[in-house]
Amino acid sequence: MRTLKISPLLLLFTIAVLASCKKEKDQDDLITSSPSAICNDNDYCFERNGATSVDFSGQTARLNQLEELTNYMKTGYTSGVTVSADQLKEMFSNADGAGSQYFSSSAVIPGKQLKDKCFLPNVGLYETWMEELEAASLSTVPGENGVAGVVVSINDPSKQYLFDENGFEHIQLIEKGLIGDVFYYQACDTYLQGVLDELYDNINLVDGKNYTEMEHKFDEAFGYFGIPIDFPNSSSPTRFHGKYCEGRNAALETNSIMDDFKAARLAITGTQDIDQNVFTPIDDIKLKWHRVIAGTVIYYLKVAKLNMDDPAIKNHVLSEAYAFLGNMIHNSGYNLSPEQVEEARNLLGDNYYETSVEDIDACLQFMLDNTEITLVELANL
Repeated sequence: MRTLKISPLLLLFTIAVLASCKKEKDQDDLITSSPSAICNDNDYCFERNGATSVDFSGQTARLNQLEELTNYMKTGYTSGVTVSADQLKEMFSNADGAGSQYFSSSAVIPGKQLKDKCFLPNVGLYETWMEELEAASLSTVPGENGVAGVVVSINDPSKQYLFDENGFEHIQLIEKGLIGDVFYYQACDTYLQGVLDELYDNINLVDGKNYTEMEHKFDEAFGYFGIPIDFPNSSSPTRFHGKYCEGRNAALETNSIMDDFKAARLAITGTQDIDQNVFTPIDDIKLKWHRVIAGTVIYYLKVAKLNMDDPAIKNHVLSEAYAFLGNMIHNSGYNLSPEQVEEARNLLGDNYYETSVEDIDACLQFMLDNTEITLVELANL
């Protein structure tokens, strides 16, 4: 297992090498390696001819869409509030790309949607879960084993969650599932893999834009991770996988993924060819992103063990673990097979009210045996 860090000396050496590659690109086309009016030092910020060459606005729009979809789903935490499956489906597709009436101006962007970027085999599953969420929200009685409804935490009454009759929280299945089946899938299996396979033009600028196709596809992968351009030393919030990256950093040193994003983008901009200067940091991005997700599954399983007497917390975090396990079918080279994911989920049982400590321990052992997490790291998560 590797956790590569880019030292300042190595980064300066890389910049020097790339700046000498005049035979591959005109000097005017190379990014500057010093602070400027456009870029602050150490930011994920690249420029060409005095203007930014980075654009991941489409990814930001989709992150906004999922955030607003999730906020609407969470209204179901209040007993008696019905969550409409039709509204969720319209938000999922952004009204088939035309712009949903339920989105704010930062999310309604026409042509941008979650559904058409979702891992196709699971699209129907999300719409089914939306219908099941609506059915659970119709309950007007407290939830318990065998009865759908809102359950209040015993240990922290400020927390309450909506479960189906088996203790599954569809809000978590949908939100945490989509960050895998849209963001992680598109970033790792489409854009990063496409860069490694040299599927994108890295010679010519996209018509009317200040970036090559390869630069843009890589920036889109960065945008899906959910971190600000000055991560990790930023006052701006992290979102989705970026938030979990911060949460796992103490145990797994995952925040160093930012060094890999910057090193790979620098190399892509400095050369037409894919070589180790691009391949190595992209491989490390894929590894560390995997470790963020695997570490988060383990973290939630351990929280569940600490809350066996509190069905609200236990079911909530087991539902999150279930969804994050589903993320792990993506990211070739660091993925689990669908059969492995199903095996891990089955270890937790089909009724979270009844999941035992032994069931959770079996799933923890599965994670130790099948992911890039060590025993020491598992203990520290």
